[in-house]
Amino acid sequence: MEELRKVYRVIERKLGRLPDEVLLVVDATQGQNVLSQAELFSSCTPLTGVALAKLDGTAKGGVVFALALRYNLGVKLVGCGEGLGDIVLFSPDEFIEDLLTEG
Repeated sequence: MEELRKVYRVIERKLGRLPDEVLLVVDATQGQNVLSQAELFSSCTPLTGVALAKLDGTAKGGVVFALALRYNLGVKLVGCGEGLGDIVLFSPDEFIEDLLTEG
């Protein structure tokens, strides 16, 4: 984790300011394990949000509620496939609709 701290400091020094975003990229299929990742990474660098990967699989991504409540982290991006075009901005309305839809 010291390496992560160093990367953050180098980016800050090169920019001459704080980074605009520091996203924690997590696998939606990991469920509650994501919370321990958020704990560990947030202790090393200030996080501004989450990118949720593999949301196209069986995962519903319900862990986003816990991330928001416990760490005040909102989801900024979601990955719903394998291509670059499959990374999209997070839509809370669409997420809730998908979460409540059976199937």
